[in-house]
Amino acid sequence: MTRILRVGIQQGIRTLTLILLPIAFISLVAWATAGSSSGNTADPLRAALWFFLALHQVPLQLSLSDATISGSLTFLPVGGLLIPFFATRSGYLRMVETLGEPNHRERRLYILALSTSYALIGYLFVMASLGETVRVAFYIAIPILFIVSAISAFLVSGALPKHAVQFPWQRALRIIWMALIALLGFSSIALSASLIYHFEIVLNLTRVIEPGIFGGLVLLIGQLMYLPNISVATLSYFSGAGISIGEGSLLSPFSHRIDEIPAIPLLGALPVTNHLYLISLSLITLGIGAAIANYGAKTYSDVSERKRFYISSSLISVALFLAVARASSGQLLSANLPSVGPIWWALPIVITAQFALGGALFIFAPKVLAKLKR
Repeated sequence: MTRILRVGIQQGIRTLTLILLPIAFISLVAWATAGSSSGNTADPLRAALWFFLALHQVPLQLSLSDATISGSLTFLPVGGLLIPFFATRSGYLRMVETLGEPNHRERRLYILALSTSYALIGYLFVMASLGETVRVAFYIAIPILFIVSAISAFLVSGALPKHAVQFPWQRALRIIWMALIALLGFSSIALSASLIYHFEIVLNLTRVIEPGIFGGLVLLIGQLMYLPNISVATLSYFSGAGISIGEGSLLSPFSHRIDEIPAIPLLGALPVTNHLYLISLSLITLGIGAAIANYGAKTYSDVSERKRFYISSSLISVALFLAVARASSGQLLSANLPSVGPIWWALPIVITAQFALGGALFIFAPKVLAKLKR
């Protein structure tokens, strides 16, 4: 146990180093080429630590000298979670190399030792950069760092159950997860088409920022990390749930109510007016709902088991899409932008309702048609 803890601390420090050193290097280069006449070398290092927290979805409270950009930063890049995932993967595999292939109990100890040391030491690193300008409570930062690291190590460790799917809720979880991936894939394709169509607007937003060479590289990395957020927002738009870009705004096929957008190049893909015909793309969601109903009908001959599958599918759909929508939205620095991204409470309701409608049409439409023929 002591050896596992010692190796876990070593690999926790190594994992943090794999993340922090490249971020600090990029921040220093971007700062050095920006030509600022004020500030000191500590500024980019502090910014690198703040970015480290943002990669883990830790919400930040900012109190900058300019009151117009002071507030909360909770609109964080979901794609940034890939960085701690791959770093934790490397740390866990090094633990296995050092300590040997674990059994089921030892595997849990490996994950616990690595994740605990990662969270505690990571917060100690970051704590020096926090103050009046940027604040985050330790009881928020440490649990989030632990959860991100533990989930990453759990996925890498092979601790997921390997037995065949048997229960209705397990089958429901698998098929709703596949539906989520399919919908996000379609949304990503639609987002790419919109970016190409509004390419001139994207270029204008980039010119407004004037990032320079290295600043442009940092901006590009940031935009790539925000792609999952914008893909979820695209899904929310097509479903009819809508997108919010600031106070009082609403973008959907039925409505186009917005004053201005932040200087984020990806937001150049936003439509310039409402397009009512785009709600027809919800037929894809209805089709997925019909496919889920068909899967349940073919898998379960017993009526009670089939009902449990349908109820589990609905509940899991609400929970999964709620988690995805909530992670993809948030406040962007200013009180004028209290909500950016998908309407997080509306998206799971609308998507689940469309799944249910598609399933109901699949089940009851043939019966109604048969009655009409008779």
